[in-house]
Amino acid sequence: MTIKIFNYPIAKRLILLIVGDLLIVNGSIFLSAIIRLGLNGGWEYLRSNSASFALTGLAFIFTFFFSELYDIRKDFKSIGNILTIAFASGSAFIITTFLFYISWSLRIGRGVFIINGVLITLFIIGWRFLYSYMLDQPIFKRNVLIVGAGWAGKTILQEITRSKKSGLRVAGFIDDDPVKQGKLVGGFPVFGDRYSLNTVIRQNEIGLIVNAITHEKHADLVKALINCSWNGTDIVDMPTIYEQLTGKIPFKHINDMWMLHVVISKPKLYGKLVKPIIEVFFALMLFVLLIPAMAIIAIVVKMSSRGGVFYTQKRIGKDGTEFTMIKFRTMIENAESNTGAVYAADNDPRITKVGRFLRKWRLDEIPQLLNVIKGEMSLVGPRPERYVFIKEFEEKIPFYTQRLAVRPGLTGWAQVKYPYASSIEQTEEKLQYDLYYIKNMSFILDIVVVLKTIKVVLFGSGK
Repeated sequence: MTIKIFNYPIAKRLILLIVGDLLIVNGSIFLSAIIRLGLNGGWEYLRSNSASFALTGLAFIFTFFFSELYDIRKDFKSIGNILTIAFASGSAFIITTFLFYISWSLRIGRGVFIINGVLITLFIIGWRFLYSYMLDQPIFKRNVLIVGAGWAGKTILQEITRSKKSGLRVAGFIDDDPVKQGKLVGGFPVFGDRYSLNTVIRQNEIGLIVNAITHEKHADLVKALINCSWNGTDIVDMPTIYEQLTGKIPFKHINDMWMLHVVISKPKLYGKLVKPIIEVFFALMLFVLLIPAMAIIAIVVKMSSRGGVFYTQKRIGKDGTEFTMIKFRTMIENAESNTGAVYAADNDPRITKVGRFLRKWRLDEIPQLLNVIKGEMSLVGPRPERYVFIKEFEEKIPFYTQRLAVRPGLTGWAQVKYPYASSIEQTEEKLQYDLYYIKNMSFILDIVVVLKTIKVVLFGSGK
């Protein structure tokens, strides 16, 4: 289902989608030049304006990304997604027009440019329609057998059912509990016990077995699963398939040995050496470039409410090390003088009007670039938390301290996938994303997080 590129697992279907888009964008560029200028003239025009056409292609691909058109769970045959493609293409057209305007040497002739935009839009709509149609065909579906009809089995059943474009189709369960056998669990049959495994696989043309037994397995079941693997049936454990479908780690369905295996098997060069160097370099550049914006924000914060411009607070970083985090102040002065340490909530009355704006666009986080430069934080990582909350979460949430295995981040996978947490339940949900990031930390995942953060900033979808 996935292949690893630079240590980051990417779904094969996503790769197919991106490759198809790239072929269409490049093919449309070539075809538009030929339609306008003929074969020889179009080829020569393409060669002499290769940088401009490359910029146009990148603008379309990035606009598709920001428009969530690389969410492989979507049905691209729906009218809503067709309109989204048209909107994204129109946005890319506007962006490239602006870029050509500020750099006149890159401009493309209007005729070729307009034809190219129309062709890309039409071909992308057609390609996405074909993509969704193909995935709906039985030949692209794999029958799934879930071993274990308990809590973990029901959880992965829900996720597979929710992910309609995953290419997975649940056939039913295997479970040793005689009470469950012959009955329906979540609308799917429990075929029998471990001894009926080979018969069930044969009768239902099973292509994938999901092992959803998180406790110790019976020796006979282990032998049966090994035989199935040797006979060509793919076997995957529940946390792995859950991770692939959701971008989260189901910490309630893993144990210490599973986490230990993750820690031992993970390549450490990127996280220990490459990532810190790259992030400090970019943090320095961003800090210098954003000095004018920070000056304006500082004036507005100071003039809008009583109190200082900056807000500092002790947070816990990598390996439990305490550091002082700095942000623009977004709450009233002495916001916790009467309440003590509490969660920030929706419509929190302590947040100022300017603070609400800064939070919405994530502008209050800019001073944390200093923490990145000092090596206390990363650009990308789990959100830094306060000691009082960490002590509370350690007692109530399994594996919460694993977040301290890496430097906290100015932004992160959990931050772009889920809003601010204001309860234990929401913190548990965010932890699943944090554990996914820690397990799959890589250059590609960091780029994805940065791009999603840019989208949050541009469209003000923060909280």
